[in-house]
Amino acid sequence: MSEVHPDDFKGALGSWASGVTVVTTRHEGMVYGITVSSFSSLSMDPTLVLVCLQNSNKLAQMVQASQKFAISILADGQEDISNWFSKSGRDAVPSFEDFGTIEWHTGSPIIAGAIAHLDCELHEAIVGGDHTIAVGKVVGAAFDPALKPLVYFRRGYRAVVMD
Repeated sequence: MSEVHPDDFKGALGSWASGVTVVTTRHEGMVYGITVSSFSSLSMDPTLVLVCLQNSNKLAQMVQASQKFAISILADGQEDISNWFSKSGRDAVPSFEDFGTIEWHTGSPIIAGAIAHLDCELHEAIVGGDHTIAVGKVVGAAFDPALKPLVYFRRGYRAVVMD
């Protein structure tokens, strides 16, 4: 059986246009978050979603320690926020001062102005290769139907044309 070249794998996955999410948590007075491309709904009963977090990233450990996280689905125009959360090497901080956040049920920061957000309690964490699949029980959900989504496709942000 032949091995798949990493560039082919990344190119194939990059052909999947997706919304842009930022996953955040709060633990022991510190907050941390990352831009996550692997996000999906999982179940309606119970209400479950999943995100895939690289095991070497601080967020995977912090979510397991805090047992909670929030998912902010970014709106068109929030590219700078997505880029900021994509930077590696950041440390957990007391607050995200460069942009607005709100807190809801779990206390995990939610990005202000996002098109939607989900507040979650950790239901299960499953190791899958070099990532942890964090399954969240949704304890709060909200959306703004007036906003357009931020979309990522083939290594760039793209506009959504709506009728």
